[in-house]
Amino acid sequence: MKITIIGSGSWGSAMARHAALIGHDVTLYVRRTKLLKEIQNTRINAHYLPGIVLPENIVLSDNAEEALRDAQIVTMAIGAQAVRAFLKGHAPLLEGKIIVSLSKGIEMGTHKLMNEVYEEFLPGLKYAALSGPSHAEEVAADLPTTVVVASKDPEISKIVQESLSNEVLRIYTSEDLFGVELGGALKNVIALAVGISDGYGYGDNTKAALMTRGMAEILRLGLALGAKLPTFLGLSGMGDLIVTCTSQHSRNRGCGELIGRGIPPAEAIERIGMVVESVPTLESTLALAEALEIDMPICQVLSDILEGRSSVKETVEQLMRREMKEETQE
Repeated sequence: MKITIIGSGSWGSAMARHAALIGHDVTLYVRRTKLLKEIQNTRINAHYLPGIVLPENIVLSDNAEEALRDAQIVTMAIGAQAVRAFLKGHAPLLEGKIIVSLSKGIEMGTHKLMNEVYEEFLPGLKYAALSGPSHAEEVAADLPTTVVVASKDPEISKIVQESLSNEVLRIYTSEDLFGVELGGALKNVIALAVGISDGYGYGDNTKAALMTRGMAEILRLGLALGAKLPTFLGLSGMGDLIVTCTSQHSRNRGCGELIGRGIPPAEAIERIGMVVESVPTLESTLALAEALEIDMPICQVLSDILEGRSSVKETVEQLMRREMKEETQE
């Protein structure tokens, strides 16, 4: 099968390697010519995926039209905030192809999930979202990984599942597209909060509390938007939350840790050197929560920290002094 990967970051490179090794005809679209030449010369994407050699049978291209020609599956491995710009320039090239989105975020301004953004440009498209606990560094090292692919069309999910599963990457299917995309986006926000806690010097008890109560906030918003409870208890929900909040590979947790140590948010993002989806997604999360009258206290105090309205210590005290409630009370 002809598979084109749009996006040459760590996840795009890892998926290109994975698809090539299981026998697909793979093209990796590399937008920056300088990076393209570096990968061509070394077969290593040193900035995003150091030490991992990309198979020789991966075709590299900085020409989107050339890269997408005859592709049957297009895997979109670009940041959520960059999707609209890509579609404005290239949507006609995606018509008729199966789109597999790896982007985990909510669009700023419109507060739309990725499937909604794609639908604007390609009504009725063949679309699926792939999500779950899957750091690119471990997928590229062939460490056992399980993810979920969701689509409104079960046949699309089945095609992706059968095309990309093997002994190191196991893919489950789901019809809860909104739930899978929400879980993938919102866990980044909670991971940022966990990172701030770690950086400030709080312990494992605090981390566990943030993860658990963070999932309660994700559930409140997700269920209000029509997602299904089991989705958030699965790979794209709790599974992805666990790995993103605890892993050394997590750029969102890592960014939070820098902020917790006193680094200004803008500088922390720059130091990470890759897309930190949690920051723009937080704005959309709070906007959706306000519109739906959903209480999301962790997300709110996280915004206070990022905007300089409150210190880490003050926000934690604020959370701890909230009105006493039953655990399952909203």
